[in-house]
Amino acid sequence: MDIGQKYLEPILKAFNDYVHVSIEDLSIITRRATVLKIPKKTKLLELGQVCNHMYFILSGCLRLYYLKDDKERNCFFFHENLFCSAFGSFMMQRPSNQILETIEDTICLSVTFAEFEKMYEELPAMNIIVRKILEERYTNAHDIISSFILHSAEERYLEFIEKYPLLTNRIPEYHISSYLGITPKSFSRLKGRLRNRKR
Repeated sequence: MDIGQKYLEPILKAFNDYVHVSIEDLSIITRRATVLKIPKKTKLLELGQVCNHMYFILSGCLRLYYLKDDKERNCFFFHENLFCSAFGSFMMQRPSNQILETIEDTICLSVTFAEFEKMYEELPAMNIIVRKILEERYTNAHDIISSFILHSAEERYLEFIEKYPLLTNRIPEYHISSYLGITPKSFSRLKGRLRNRKR
């Protein structure tokens, strides 16, 4: 699938949010990338696999999750205009302890690790872009850990609404409750309490 004109603008804007990228620079990136159209509930990374792709989401939504004792635990959601990967596995080329799966039908830009390495040489700005992406992911991971230590489930849900305003009505509730670390039944009660307070 070719990169259509309607996708070039959000791609350019996303890169320019980190560092200035010219149209010529963008052509290097898009030449190294492939556009994928992926059905919902497709696993892009299985447990124990080495993550070999970095994605940029053009449309759709994905989740990154852990699996322990046959229970899924969501740890991050990716939506439009975000870079997406199991970053530890991708950057270190080691087996992943996370699973990456589409929640919705998704269109994304995909770059392999080998092509990524070539872009480092062809496009010096890529070093800055990747560093800033990893800084963001590290900060997100720190915030999530801190939230579980310091905040209640209700506070975590209010943070979720603030962090993912576009996703609260797109993601199934059982995925949100998994992210919050509570059961779907507890999540339903939590939402009920919040609704009652607004009356």
